[in-house]
Order: sequence, then C-alpha cells, then structure tokens
Amino acid sequence: MKRNILRKHNVQIGLSGFIGVIVVICSGCGQPAGELFTTPAKPIVWPAPPETARIKYVGQISTEEDLHRAVSWSEGFGKLLFGQKEIGVLLNPYGVALDGKDRLFVADSSGAVIHLMDLKTRRYKQFSKLADNEKLATPVALTIVEGHVFVADSGLAKVCVFDREGRFQFCFGQEQLKRPSGIAYWAEGEKVYVSDTSRHVVDVFSRSGEFIDKIGGRGLKAGEFNFPTQLWVDHSGRLYVSDTLNYRVQVFRGDGTFLFMFGEQGDRPGNFAHPCGVATDSLGNIYVTDRQFENVQIFDRAGRILMAFGQEGTEIGRFWLPAGIWIDSSNKIYVADSFNKRIQVFQLLVYEEQ
Repeated sequence: MKRNILRKHNVQIGLSGFIGVIVVICSGCGQPAGELFTTPAKPIVWPAPPETARIKYVGQISTEEDLHRAVSWSEGFGKLLFGQKEIGVLLNPYGVALDGKDRLFVADSSGAVIHLMDLKTRRYKQFSKLADNEKLATPVALTIVEGHVFVADSGLAKVCVFDREGRFQFCFGQEQLKRPSGIAYWAEGEKVYVSDTSRHVVDVFSRSGEFIDKIGGRGLKAGEFNFPTQLWVDHSGRLYVSDTLNYRVQVFRGDGTFLFMFGEQGDRPGNFAHPCGVATDSLGNIYVTDRQFENVQIFDRAGRILMAFGQEGTEIGRFWLPAGIWIDSSNKIYVADSFNKRIQVFQLLVYEEQ
C-alpha cells in the first residue's frame, strides 16, 4: 500500500514537472511584433551629403517574415513541435499597389500570384484562383478600384478582379487585349486604363469591365506608342504612359487628349534606356523606373529632370531590373525591385525645388 502511494506521488511530481517544463518552453515561444523596417545605422539618402537629402531609404520586404508580426505562445509552440510552415516569398515582383489602408499588394509574375501584405496588422496571404479551376498566369500590374484589386495578366490576356481579401469576382478585356502590361484607375471619371504592349494602345474600360475607347496606336508621333508598359493616374486625372521603346513618358487628360511628353533615348540625366514604372507624388513630381539604368529618375510636373536615385546592385538602395512603382499619400515610395526579389521602400524628404 505504501509503495502504491509513493508511486502515485512520484507520478504526480513527474506530471507536474513536465507541465512546468512545457510552460517554461511555451513562455519563450511567443514574441511581440517587431519593427517593420530596420533602419540602417547610417542613413542612406540621395543626393549624398553635403547636399540636402531629398530621398531616404526606409526598408525592404522580400518574404512574409519581413512583416515581423507578433507570434502567440501557442503558435510558437506549434512551430516548435511541427516546424515552420512554408512562408510567402517574392519571386519576381513586378507590379505594386497600396489600397489606402496600408495593405500592400504585389503582382509576382514568376510566382503567378498576388501577395497581400498588411503593413498594420502584419497579416500575409496570397491569392491566384479564378473561376473553373483557372489561375493567374503572369500577373504584371495591378491597381485598386473602389476597394477591389484589378490585375493585368499578360499571360491570360485579360484583367482579373478580386475583392480586398483576394476572392475572385470577374474578368474582362479578353475580347480586346493581347498582352496587357499596365493598369491604372481614374476615380472621378470611373475609368480603367489598360496598356496593351502588343497592340501599342491604351484601352479604356468602365470599372465594370465594359470597353469604352482606346488611346493611341503604333508610331513615333505625339499620342502614338511603341510598346507601352506601365500606367499611372494622378489626383487631377492625368494619365501617364511609359512609352517604353519610344524612350519617353506621355501624359494625357482623362479623356485621352494628349498633353505633353518628355524623355528620349540616351545616357544623360533625363534620358531613358528602358522606362517602365511611372508614378507621381503629392506635389506632381513624376518618378520613372528604368530597367537598364537600374534607377529611379524624378522629374518636375513639366517633365524637367530633378534628380535620380539608385544604381545597379544587390545592396540596399540599389536595383536589379526595377519595374512597378507606387507612391502613397504620405509620399512613401514603393519600388518593385524585380530581380532582387524585393519591394524597396523610400521616403520623399524635401517636397519642392527651392
């Protein structure tokens, strides 16, 4: 009898000890959310001192883990027991957009998915499913339309629409498009613009996907294109077209009326070699990524060169075939650094030429 009592007592002590060990282990499994972007010890700015800094490097995102989200103790313990689940990784980020609520969407052309990264909650997900078991093939550009995500897929030759959680809604443009490569939305006019590289035009649709009109055609004259790629619409409704193999950017009114153009082929500041992404800041300055110069050039609202930042390389602040660009309401600049497999983030510090 005494032996049974001792055995039972020992079992209780052993169980209590085991529970205690588990509690200790679990207490170290959780972690709070970390800093979203790691600031370099020495700020990286353009232009370099002693000139006044105008652009500052903020950080980068290349995987789901770069969101540094909080981990509960139970989730941490699950990782300890079962290992780390597969994480989201950018393979070839090409298009980038934000929805005004710090939700970053990335079109990954090689991964054939859209990455959704919530910069506030640090939540991550990816989506690609369409109807009837179809999936995205080569998403290259995207924009936000009334809370929905409109994706230009060059492989499927159409625009695919998802809600803000990545649930498929509908597709359009398959009757006109051959190789869509850029997309932008004019909210006031409720127009969706889609560049078609193969047809050398910009098609205009309603936000429900109905074809309205087209802008341009192949040529060298004002209002004509030679392999147009990325698009942007500013707050005044101006449409910016990266007219890639004409080595220029063309600017139109929302109704398609030509306004002006700037740039030419060359290797001097203000020239282009392979213009791609285009965007504007809150003051109307125009930013253009160049996939051969491996930089971002900044022009004033009339198309006069102001400065450039970045150069070829894999280090932070450098680029390898930069593509899409997006500028948010706080003048934070997001660049799809495609062959470096990351989104680099910069901040405009000085707003105007003095």
